[in-house]
Amino acid sequence: MKAKSISLAAILLTALFMFEAGTYAQDPTPTPTPESADTAKTAAAKTEPDELEEVSGDWGGVRSRWKEKGVTMEFRLTQFAQGTVKGGVRKEEEYTGKFKTEFKFDFGKLWGWNGWHGVVATDTRFAGPLLGGTGAINPVNTQALVPGPEGTLFTFGAVNLTKIIPIDMKKGNLVAVSFGRFDMLDLIDEDFFGGAGIDRFFNMAQIGPLTVLRQVPLITNGATVAWVKGGQPFITLAVIDPNDHSTDPGLAELFEDGVSFAPAINFPTKYWGKSGKHTIGGAITTKAYTPFDAIRQIIIPGPPVNPVEPKRGSWSINYVFRQYIVERAPRDGWGFFTQVSFADKATSPITTFFDLGLGGNGLFKSRPRDEFGISYAYTDLSKVLKDNLDLLRIGGRPRPEHQVEAFYNFHITPWLRLTGDLQIIRPTRPIADTAIIPGARLEIIF
Repeated sequence: MKAKSISLAAILLTALFMFEAGTYAQDPTPTPTPESADTAKTAAAKTEPDELEEVSGDWGGVRSRWKEKGVTMEFRLTQFAQGTVKGGVRKEEEYTGKFKTEFKFDFGKLWGWNGWHGVVATDTRFAGPLLGGTGAINPVNTQALVPGPEGTLFTFGAVNLTKIIPIDMKKGNLVAVSFGRFDMLDLIDEDFFGGAGIDRFFNMAQIGPLTVLRQVPLITNGATVAWVKGGQPFITLAVIDPNDHSTDPGLAELFEDGVSFAPAINFPTKYWGKSGKHTIGGAITTKAYTPFDAIRQIIIPGPPVNPVEPKRGSWSINYVFRQYIVERAPRDGWGFFTQVSFADKATSPITTFFDLGLGGNGLFKSRPRDEFGISYAYTDLSKVLKDNLDLLRIGGRPRPEHQVEAFYNFHITPWLRLTGDLQIIRPTRPIADTAIIPGARLEIIF
């Protein structure tokens, strides 16, 4: 069956299930997040003892015994179908897939190393390439890019250690220091957006602004430190290699081209009795760039007509706000979010970005697990890049990109999730018409 047909059928099926109250009696516990996964699974087990969180079950008790000893495992198979049904540069359909594994280790339980934790995660990308021909600069399927945009590729997305330094654990105050290899998409832990292209939005614009990719690659090596207050990150800092190492270890060339720093500060708030949060962050790197230098995850127009000298000190700044509108419990509800980001025009291909939207879980009372989102994003390119392009080759001066995405993530069972997605994009490429891109995602948790 054509990928386009699969996409449209899945969207219709999702819409049907979305309004079918009572088809699947869900546990009111929302989708587990990295911080609350164990609690959520325990609650689900108590309220629905016959429901499996993973399709393969408890492996005759092996999974539970390993967890008691400090080892937890998760395996996810996610399949995507997307097609450009109208507009863009050309019509096409693509099917892609991703198999992810994650092993978490509590070394306090394993060997008595209290406060030490480890993560080993893998990514296997297979099937068709990233959907092209849209004329857009924002990738329409984030997970199809990791670790590369086409072919069958395997990588270790994360191999890292974390030391928890307690301050006042009863109040949730601590310092966490991590070092090793990191998948930066998996570190974006948000209630309404983020999700790394697996749990929520497909398009990278709704996950994190492309302005920061010049300084912070998706998979790289380094260290992070977080000061946590009241169970929430307060001040964070990442010190990382500015080169992307999605398909190689990167240890032999560690920091040989420079270093990137990414600090952030978070301010929890309460407006109208509901939780909210402001974040001010940034990134700066000592590596030398021009706006035309390749970024693995996006296609940059080029080469330049006139020579552009590389410059050191590329930077970006960003502001993020989230506010619950409906809040039933911690991390259970839905609300409003916005992101604003700017970057150095002399080194970054993308210099201005903002988005706003609604997202979360439990839009319908009968379906508290289901997630949804709708968002608008604006992306503009560097003036240095625009002024040095061969306009005849690309059909005219690039324009700002406008993108709208909506999705509904239907939890058929705790281990089976079907998502319908629709993107409407006015691309940066001037000869491309407004693109309409339906998509579907099917996720199985083993």
